[in-house]
Amino acid sequence: MSSAYAQNSQTQPKSQMQYVGTFEAGQPGAGIYKLYDQSDDVICYVLMPDTASRKQVDGKWVYESNSLGSISCLKANSTPKSVVKK
Repeated sequence: MSSAYAQNSQTQPKSQMQYVGTFEAGQPGAGIYKLYDQSDDVICYVLMPDTASRKQVDGKWVYESNSLGSISCLKANSTPKSVVKK
């Protein structure tokens, strides 16, 4: 295993995506969450349950795989930053 894939024991600060809204997922107990990443101009939709089940293992929280949702991201429709207006 390469050390690049090893977990770092120190918690690194994570960038925050901007919460945009929540939508019906078509089934009870789940929602679609819309998030915006301004740094890459990307919108993501996350399908996940309203509550995630987890358990503690060796003093750390582990989320059960069926409790985490799927994610789909796409480029936003905003004007690219590299475009020069004349």
